[in-house]
Amino acid sequence: MKFSRFSLVPSGLLAVLLVSTGALYAGELAPDCQRPQRPAIPDGGDAAKGELLAARAILERYLGDADRFLKCLRAFEEGLSEEVGEVDGHELLLTYNTMVDEMYLVGDEFNIALRKFKNR
Repeated sequence: MKFSRFSLVPSGLLAVLLVSTGALYAGELAPDCQRPQRPAIPDGGDAAKGELLAARAILERYLGDADRFLKCLRAFEEGLSEEVGEVDGHELLLTYNTMVDEMYLVGDEFNIALRKFKNR
């Protein structure tokens, strides 16, 4: 069983928790901000070179979309009045941090797939 570098929670479970938590809050908190869909990364142990190249292009597009999502959240936060509650601020921070964590996780997944591909 693999564990993420963030905790002793199995990495697959952490990924599911991050995606589901972030997806819940993103649309409710900042309706103009579009959270990108996390891409599937092929297994480098049996993927063809073309599949990994395509996955890299999709990953780069995803990371760009995720960066725009984070910028949108920051802009949304700046546009809020001073009356934003502590709970709203916490949820916005959780959504932002969840997206950042997911970006690192999917990048790690791709790097692992690439190493597996190179080592076969």
